[in-house]
Amino acid sequence: MDDFAVEDLYRHCVLAGLDGSSGHPQLVFQLKRAMRDSDGYASTCWHWCGDSSRAPRQLTDAAFEARSPRLRPDGCELAFLSKRGGESAQVQLLPMDGGEARQLTHAAQALSAIQQWQHDGAALLATASVRWGEQPREGDADARQRSSDHGDVRPHVARYLPYKKDGSGVIVGGRVHLFAVDAAGGELKPLVEGDCDVSVARWSPDGTRLGYIRNRDGRQRHRTDLWLADADGRGARQRTDSLASTSKVEWSPDGRSLALVGGRIEGDSMMQLWLVDAHGNGPPRRLGDEDFELTPESRIVWHPDGTRVAVIAARRGLQQIAIVDVATGAVRCVRHGLRQVLALSACGDRLACIVASMRWPDELHSVDWNGGALHRHSDFNRNWVSQRPQPRVRKRRFAVPDGDGSSEKIDAWLLLPATGDGPFPLLVDMHGGPQSHVLVDYAMHTYWFRLLWSGWAILAPNAVGSGGYGVAFAKRLCGRWGELDFPQYLAIIDTLQREGLADTRIACTGKSYGGYLSAWAIGNSDRFKAAIVSAPVSDIQSHAGTSDTGYYVTPYAMGGEFHETNERAQALSPVTHCLKVATPTLILQGADDARCPIGQSEQLFANLIRCSGVAAELVVYPGGSHTLAETGKPSHRIDYHQRLCDWANRWACGADN
Repeated sequence: MDDFAVEDLYRHCVLAGLDGSSGHPQLVFQLKRAMRDSDGYASTCWHWCGDSSRAPRQLTDAAFEARSPRLRPDGCELAFLSKRGGESAQVQLLPMDGGEARQLTHAAQALSAIQQWQHDGAALLATASVRWGEQPREGDADARQRSSDHGDVRPHVARYLPYKKDGSGVIVGGRVHLFAVDAAGGELKPLVEGDCDVSVARWSPDGTRLGYIRNRDGRQRHRTDLWLADADGRGARQRTDSLASTSKVEWSPDGRSLALVGGRIEGDSMMQLWLVDAHGNGPPRRLGDEDFELTPESRIVWHPDGTRVAVIAARRGLQQIAIVDVATGAVRCVRHGLRQVLALSACGDRLACIVASMRWPDELHSVDWNGGALHRHSDFNRNWVSQRPQPRVRKRRFAVPDGDGSSEKIDAWLLLPATGDGPFPLLVDMHGGPQSHVLVDYAMHTYWFRLLWSGWAILAPNAVGSGGYGVAFAKRLCGRWGELDFPQYLAIIDTLQREGLADTRIACTGKSYGGYLSAWAIGNSDRFKAAIVSAPVSDIQSHAGTSDTGYYVTPYAMGGEFHETNERAQALSPVTHCLKVATPTLILQGADDARCPIGQSEQLFANLIRCSGVAAELVVYPGGSHTLAETGKPSHRIDYHQRLCDWANRWACGADN
């Protein structure tokens, strides 16, 4: 048996971008791996023929990044984006029966994604980033021309929110438009232009109509709606306005309706499934009850008969395939033990899916339309993980205080080393959101497996406020961050200590809201010997004004507008409690994080240095975004995960890792 090591992230394969059709048993997908030599990633396209006896085969060379794979409806050709030696990504076409890829487009626009093939294979839908001249100063009519003559050194002029996005930086001066790409000549024809951004687009099955999601006009442009138009983009009209946001959309096989993923309440991250009449009859109809929650990544897959759809539901800490009856809205969730479904696509008469568990990272699987007959079709990660000692994984229910004078039971993941009875040093991992749940994501939690190998136990609860447990459970945390959920963590720690699984060697960690909660924990408890705080919210008021989403998420989370909740936000901010901190604290932060900006970590660090005598370190990763731990530069990720392990071992166990 080999040891788990942080360097295993170079072996980890991330599967994404599943694309198939009910018309034939074929599937394409993207595989991404971290590369040590380039300190970057290799992204390749793969094909699976739908035969359970045959493994997927690689289609593109790792020397050229390939992404956004889309299989032609007849299955004979693959379209994907790749630079292939050029300065910008272009559409490439690869025959599925063998041969070399050929470059289809030579576009001046920066192509960002291939959305879909037309039903007859004559064209593709693609989104592309285009330059957009924001309004110049009054009387300065030549400002745009001068900026193009001397490089893009224009000031950023923002008249709306968000003006920046995590992973993209400042977005003023550009828009994302929709184009039709001729599959024969590669010419781009604009379908949706103007002062808007398009995120998702689909032609109707007969190719006569177009449905797309774009941002709403106004000064706050995080709101998104479904729009319908003719296939060429003409006659566009807004179809939804009662939902705060929409994120995915798919036409029914008969073209009479569209299913979409959307949320009703601004700032609420709980997404639901809706059905929209394609001819404008009535408002969207919700499928399933209000507690039926979809994962943010969920794709909608229609059965060929149009009577049901498959989606990925968040349900009691698990991500499960849900089959939804379109006529009645009845939902049937399919559970496969403690496995999590990460992605979904049609593939002939079956559903293809990416499945992972706490012990086994993502692999390609398929199920039938009843959710049964689960088969695994790849060994990308299984081959190397099988050479490591496997942790013991439990999903347990714990009795905890409900914050209102009574008690309730919540779920928590408990991971134990492969051997031993305890007591173990305990890492308490606090998930983000907070309306999320503990994610099965090896890339994000690489440090778990290194610590498990060295004898640690991992506790990861889905405390009150988590998603997947119903609306009431999630919304109870609004305006009560830290005060309501943190005591539940402490109650579980008490239980594990009574059981002899944990002792006083306890560390806490978390990112985003988990960073908030770990920072709150050390200011409101002396139970932790070490803390690793990643990309936190440390000052709720300043975060609301500096985060790319804070201006609309914070009013929801605090239960009122900025001016109405100032006192509450200050009381709940970790920086307010730094005088009480006695826990050595490591702060990990991406320099370009726009979701929880660097100032949040700087505020926490400065307050710890000035207000306490504890050991404190701030580590900033240049260019790092909010997803630094899972998608940042591989060398930064190695440093991030190793530092976390070293800090926990040093201060909780008095040892170096």
